[in-house]
Amino acid sequence: MSYMITAECINCSACEMECPVRAITSGPSQYVIDPGVCIECEGYYPVARCKWACPVDACVPERAHYLAKSATMLNKGAPPIVLTKLDPGGRVPAGVGG
Repeated sequence: MSYMITAECINCSACEMECPVRAITSGPSQYVIDPGVCIECEGYYPVARCKWACPVDACVPERAHYLAKSATMLNKGAPPIVLTKLDPGGRVPAGVGG
């Protein structure tokens, strides 16, 4: 089992810098841990370096329940609204989708 980063992540990159095997990368909205690379720092440190470095305790051992809940939440609710720039007259400028 590897570690994971929960939604509490504030994108500070502290965990990325501390990971000895570079299993942490920047994702679309928060940092993510590659479970195939993560070694949990077992045998190297008494506490996983990401957990030690995270200021908001977002690095935790991977939990199947949390992952299932996150996947379910992604499929609920209204789709996001995409905002576009309008010119002063309220029209969408040429070349801008909308």
